[in-house]
Amino acid sequence: MHELGVLTYALRLVDRAAAEQQICRVKQVTLQVGESSGYLPMFLHKLFPVAAEALPRLQCAELMLEMVPGSSLVVKDYRY
Repeated sequence: MHELGVLTYALRLVDRAAAEQQICRVKQVTLQVGESSGYLPMFLHKLFPVAAEALPRLQCAELMLEMVPGSSLVVKDYRY
């Protein structure tokens, strides 16, 4: 479950930004997730409280996910 690692990293960034701006409590965290990233929204929602548990500013926060459409990778004129 690499979702927990991604959430932990993202929430630490949010916590650091909140601390720099002297924000005591974060109400909502919105993450944009690419459809082709392999991250499962169900697991992101389920693991969010676990990842936020160690960060007092984020303990009562709500997770919002924005799914970003995936696109195929196009390599133009790639030669060895």
